[in-house]
Amino acid sequence: MQPATAATAAPVLLAAAQKPLMALANTDAPLTAAATAQPNAAALPQAAPASQPSAEAQPVSAPLPDTIPPARQTPAATPDAPRIKAALAFQGGSGDIDPVSLAAFQAFMQPGDAVAEGDPLRDGVSGLLAAVPCSRLQVAFVPETATLVVRGHLPEDGLRSPVLAALQAQMGADITVSDQMRLLPRPQCGALAGISSVGLPQSTDQITNPLLVGNDAHARVLDYSGGERLFFDLTAPDYPAYVYVDYFDAGGAVLHLSPNELVPLTEAAPKSALRVGAKEAGDPGLQISVGPPYGQEIAVAFAASHPLYDGTRPLSEPAEPYLDFLRTQVAAARTEHPDFKGEWVYFLITTHAP
Repeated sequence: MQPATAATAAPVLLAAAQKPLMALANTDAPLTAAATAQPNAAALPQAAPASQPSAEAQPVSAPLPDTIPPARQTPAATPDAPRIKAALAFQGGSGDIDPVSLAAFQAFMQPGDAVAEGDPLRDGVSGLLAAVPCSRLQVAFVPETATLVVRGHLPEDGLRSPVLAALQAQMGADITVSDQMRLLPRPQCGALAGISSVGLPQSTDQITNPLLVGNDAHARVLDYSGGERLFFDLTAPDYPAYVYVDYFDAGGAVLHLSPNELVPLTEAAPKSALRVGAKEAGDPGLQISVGPPYGQEIAVAFAASHPLYDGTRPLSEPAEPYLDFLRTQVAAARTEHPDFKGEWVYFLITTHAP
């Protein structure tokens, strides 16, 4: 890709026209992401950015109720069995429910004690997810349908069945395990280890949502066809921040979408809208279009309350030394500025021929 203002760039795949909107929040209000089909930025608390062509199912994570809700009648269009089983578990009944499923249900629905005391089931699920190599997986329990939704990504499809089988064994026969896992091959999956060790926290919804177990995965899957113009809007955190947007390709390189020689680093006002890339030929910013080779890659946005470095980096450079540099800069910023804060969020990027 070349940063020519009018020329079509090489295969850099971040966000295209009418694509996502990403919102960054501070660590007290976890990083969130929101999507829109228009370039107007709007943050949706605790929501991930939606992608127009590839709408990945997002489990609805509800906070633990203060009181046990009554069983609800299931609509005709929804299978009755899961809700009946969920209602029985809520009531503490056993009946013909698999005792393994009942124990799993209660472990998720009594998270205060479980988290404080170290619940074996939740610990087992967490350990299982962490043991999958070069992956980032999270499960969300949906009590209304007695469903465990598995999202995140695997390095190869051959790991899918063993992961699902192991989780099903943990959940028992009466809890459905729903597969929402994507593929993110090496070396991209390995780049996330370096990104996560930069020293900035990732949003972690499970701090406030006990129905989640595992590392937070991608905010959203973004899907693009060859020739699409790439741009997207960001909503800054609720504190003044500097936002760095990077694209990590399959060859081990990183492309700095912002800042760069054409797009200077500026301090974003709290919750202000930012444009990365150019929607039209005359717009400021990089002119980026999708091109081959197509596949699966990632984009990352870092936000920091103070600048992480002076000047600009080369438009493209090897990812590993850049992440080492960024790690050093974050540590220095924390030392120099006691009030320093920041965060990061990432997206899976899928591209294909038109």
